[in-house]
Amino acid sequence: MKEPANGPLIRIDIPSRLELLGVVDKLADGITEFMGFEDLDRDAVAISVIEACTNAIQHGHHADSSRPVRLTFEVQPDTLVVVVADEGRGFDPALADQLPPPDLLATRGRGIYIMRTMMDEVSFDFTRGTIVRLVKHRSQPLEEEGQAG
Repeated sequence: MKEPANGPLIRIDIPSRLELLGVVDKLADGITEFMGFEDLDRDAVAISVIEACTNAIQHGHHADSSRPVRLTFEVQPDTLVVVVADEGRGFDPALADQLPPPDLLATRGRGIYIMRTMMDEVSFDFTRGTIVRLVKHRSQPLEEEGQAG
């Protein structure tokens, strides 16, 4: 695999099974630790990636384990871009913008709200299945951290 100019691409396909979300959680946490993200940002990335994968498994693939959820982590100097892709038809994200903030104690219906709250950028593409693009910038660039000590 050719590494992009910015940094490595880490790709993984998982079967559409909710019990595999722990693997995704560990991967997201490990990548953000490697990149030097602060703990709150590490948690934000992991939670958002799990939300995107949960939506892909439940809504995009209806828990059909024969259909993979594809994840790509693009490691840039001070930014992590995560792409979660499934084969589902998608939805109208404008409808999500029109809804009031969800009941935060509800067991469903908070995923897009959580992702948008925790990430710096969230976008959707429905040209080939559903693609969710999550972007998180490191709160403090590495070169500033080195100067602070």
